[in-house]
This record gives sequence, C-alpha cells and structure tokens, in this order.
Amino acid sequence: MASSLNDWMMLMTLFLSLPLYSASPALAPAPTPTSLSNNLVESTCNKTGDELYTLCMQILESNPETASASSPLDLAKAALNLAVDDTQVDSNKLRVLLKTKITQPELSEPFDICVNWFDMAVGQFGISSKEVDEDPETANYDAALANSHESSDCENALASAGIHLPQIEAMIKRLECFCRIAYIVTDALPQEF
Repeated sequence: MASSLNDWMMLMTLFLSLPLYSASPALAPAPTPTSLSNNLVESTCNKTGDELYTLCMQILESNPETASASSPLDLAKAALNLAVDDTQVDSNKLRVLLKTKITQPELSEPFDICVNWFDMAVGQFGISSKEVDEDPETANYDAALANSHESSDCENALASAGIHLPQIEAMIKRLECFCRIAYIVTDALPQEF
C-alpha cells in the first residue's frame, strides 16, 4: 500500500509541476528567422490597407528574398528590387499589348500614359533601392514619387477610352500595391537627422 501511495504522490507531483515547466518563458522556443520575417511582412502588409493587404501578402510571401528578410533594411532592399523587376515585366507586357492589340490610334494614348507610369515607377524604385543604405529619407521620398498621381492618370485614361481589360487592371493594382509597399518599407527605416 505504501508503494502505491508513493507512486500516486509521485504521479501527482509530476502532473502538477508539468504546467509550470511547459509555461516557463526560458524554455519557450526562440523566434525563428522565418517568424521574424513573417512579422515584418505582415506588419508591412497591415499598413497597405484592407484593399491591398491580401495582394501584398501574396507578393511578399511568394518571393524568397522578401519572405526571408530579417530586418527592415533587408525587406526594403528585397521589396524594392522585386518592385523594379516585376514592374519592368508588366511595362513590357503593356508595350506588347499596345503593339499587338491596339489597332485604333485613339486607343494608344491611354496605353502610352500607363506605360509611362510603369516606366517612371521602375526608375523611382531603382533609385530608391540604391539610396536605402545611405539616405533612407531620400529613398522614402523617391519611393513616394512612384505613385504621386500617375496611377489615377492611367486609370482615368483607360476608363475614358472605354478600355476595361482584366489583365491590365491586375497590373495596375499590382503596381499600386508595389508603390504602397515601397513607401512603407522605406518609411520603416531609421532616419538620420
């Protein structure tokens, strides 16, 4: 009987001390680089607003460099480089559409406006990516210039010409998201005064 009482007491002691052991913060797993980068990505995308949040998460999580960024500077560099590459591809697609699909001269002007915006954004993202190490404040300013008013100019020109192509609308939405991401990631960098 004494042995079963001792066994019961030992089992109860173990049972009661287990929650204390497992809840100890010292024993909690350290955050992994992936969880830190996911926090950076999620924090960035939360600032894009409800309309762009899902697209932002898709963009940043699908790219290995942005998804694994371990600091705001790493995320800014990776996101700006991704913005340059992606926007250049879409600009080229717009040019192809302009050359192959647009047969009426009056419809080429809206496409020209949009191509100019995409090209200007590529340039601003590129300039900003070169400035993030040296001058984060200027990098942020240049990132903001990528979407000063050209987005609405492009959309208005297409709408007034009666052009509603889902492929182009998706490219515009993606570039708007990149513009927002670029501003947010450069704004998160420490500013030197």
